[in-house]
Amino acid sequence: MHCGYSEPNMNYDTPSFPNQQDHLETLLKLGQLLNSSLDLKVVLDTAMSQVVHFVGAERGFILLVEIETGRVWGEAVHEIDRIALERTLSQHDSLNGAEISRTIVEYVLDHRRPVLTHNAMEDARFKMQKSVKLANLRSVLCVPLTVQQRLLGIIYVDNRVASGLFLDAHLAMLTAFANQAAVAIENARLYQNLRRSLDDTLKLQDRLQSEETKRLALEEAIRLKSDFVGYVAHELRNPLTAIRGYVQTLLSDDEEALSRDIQIEFYEAIEADSDRLLDLINELLDVSKLESGKPLTAIFKEINLQQMAEKLVRRHRFYRYYTERHNLRLEYDDDAPKLLVADEDKLNQMLSNLLSNAIKYSPEGGEVLLKVYTEVDVSNFIVIEVTDHGVGLEAPEIDRLFTQYERVEREDIRMIPGTGLGLYLVRCLAELHGGHVSCTSEKGKKTSFALKLPLLQAPGLLSNTAAVLRGA
Repeated sequence: MHCGYSEPNMNYDTPSFPNQQDHLETLLKLGQLLNSSLDLKVVLDTAMSQVVHFVGAERGFILLVEIETGRVWGEAVHEIDRIALERTLSQHDSLNGAEISRTIVEYVLDHRRPVLTHNAMEDARFKMQKSVKLANLRSVLCVPLTVQQRLLGIIYVDNRVASGLFLDAHLAMLTAFANQAAVAIENARLYQNLRRSLDDTLKLQDRLQSEETKRLALEEAIRLKSDFVGYVAHELRNPLTAIRGYVQTLLSDDEEALSRDIQIEFYEAIEADSDRLLDLINELLDVSKLESGKPLTAIFKEINLQQMAEKLVRRHRFYRYYTERHNLRLEYDDDAPKLLVADEDKLNQMLSNLLSNAIKYSPEGGEVLLKVYTEVDVSNFIVIEVTDHGVGLEAPEIDRLFTQYERVEREDIRMIPGTGLGLYLVRCLAELHGGHVSCTSEKGKKTSFALKLPLLQAPGLLSNTAAVLRGA
């Protein structure tokens, strides 16, 4: 799809927008709807009706797309025939049976930018399009759904009778809702993938074990599955709740009572929770790939390791298990290189996992040190070491650390939540980089994780920009 249009400067007489309180209450209500159920179809249908009602639109739909395959489907529609919509936008129906302008939709998908037009039939970008004339389109508002710079689809509303119906404030509201909806859609997909992956694991166990063993294994797997899904749902919701709380506080500060320092602290907390949410989603998607036998891939490029380490240390001071009793600090040796060839997202995942574990498993506080150095006589490897002074481990426990779904079962750490996936994924991602991770510990004293990575790309990858690792 190619659409080369520019944004014209257009002025129309427009109706007044509801007050800011209505705006915020509507966003809060829509956010609550998105978090109210794991049945995304029902949630988005309800949310779509609310959006149409709030902006005074005649029709609307939430459209999801797969750019690789060209498949499109209406996830939620209001006053539009779903089948006709999907045929029209899949380019199977040249008659445009849903009376929707494919040009406007393609413009948003291609440019990943919202469209607000007061009268599409007079808008220089679209007025010459046959679909616009046939559909008699006037007020149109269309915004992209994106998560982690990946396009998921669009949200579209229109009115074929009234011109100048939508305002910039409506666009801001719909864009904010689109950001929440995109995360909810991605979370729902992740949840479905996890359920399918875990179901496949249970089937495999059922074939390999005896009847009694199968019964016991099934009971344990169901318990782990329930705990795991519950933990994931909780961990996904916590950052979203915190982010929404900070944003609402900032938006409601009409009298500018919040000082600049407090505002900056809020912004840093929002960024930290957003990063935590993206880390969790990336972690679960990678594990889901490994479980289903699909390869993990890495894109190697030169990154600034020192800047990444400094940002992670700042961010983890906002981690919900970090307390005033903790002392998180960075020690970067002068001889250690500042730049490293690696996959930036996956290196961030590894370090974030190690730091989160170090903080979480030192509930009484103490120093948590992130140290970066090169080993003596091993100058072609860099070592990133995370050390805490927490609960510690015994030798048999260390042997099981990097196994999938394995967690140390001890009374003193039973209440510390986790998936048993973080360190397993760190091991897989380290191997993907041609490196490895190890652990040394003393029970009740301290634990150190050393991540060793080559300063150059791993052997065999020097002429390529991507590496691939398949699950065992």
